[in-house]
Amino acid sequence: MSITGSSSNISERVFRVLPKGWFKWAAPIRNAIVGGLSDAASWCYGLIGYARAQTRLSTAYGVWLDVWAFDFLGRYLVRNGAPDAAFRALIKATVLQERVTRKGMINAITALTGKAPIIFEPWNTYDTGGYSNAKAGQVCGQFGYGVGQGGYGSMVLPAQTFIQVDPGVGAGIPDVGGYGTGIMGYGVGASEYAGPTIEESGVTPAMIYDLINKTKPTGSTCWVLISSISQGSLIMSEGGANITADNGSQLIAG
Repeated sequence: MSITGSSSNISERVFRVLPKGWFKWAAPIRNAIVGGLSDAASWCYGLIGYARAQTRLSTAYGVWLDVWAFDFLGRYLVRNGAPDAAFRALIKATVLQERVTRKGMINAITALTGKAPIIFEPWNTYDTGGYSNAKAGQVCGQFGYGVGQGGYGSMVLPAQTFIQVDPGVGAGIPDVGGYGTGIMGYGVGASEYAGPTIEESGVTPAMIYDLINKTKPTGSTCWVLISSISQGSLIMSEGGANITADNGSQLIAG
């Protein structure tokens, strides 16, 4: 049995509907005409199947995956030589990524840096905690002077979030301290003046700011502190911390 859409299959379909009394059993001119038209029709049939495949991300392939990425993400995502299967999975993960939520921002930053950020919302009582006592048979979070974990909330900071991001190993300029660190000072320590001509390695602050701007809720303001979380949180310290935005950068609310 011939393959559906092939030249022979289309020829067979044509012959089945031709009136039997019109031609002799052997008609080479007729067969040549039908065969030529069947070849063209088979090519069109293949083109229809190709076009149908490109209408769905799960079946698209070749250059049309690049078109998909550009339509949905512009220049945000490029193939960089990835095979179709890997590039398709990357497009799906990027397009379907949860955004404008706290969870979505945590997932995006974690995927970039390899470490989950610390996020503190002054209006969120889950972050700030409250003065309370654990009752018998209940698990109750505690917060107070020198005990528990949390931070001082504020009702005058609506739609504002404090984020501490650990850029991971290799970010910035290796083996060089900065203002506010214990290894740098005038005339002492490991420090140097750096400008835009010095390339930063690893996850750079620009990459982090750009990612947060792409995932934060519209109209919100994020204060970002880029610092190693393993050295202790500078946004929320253990034991009932104060909020600090020292050395942080405010992202433009939009």
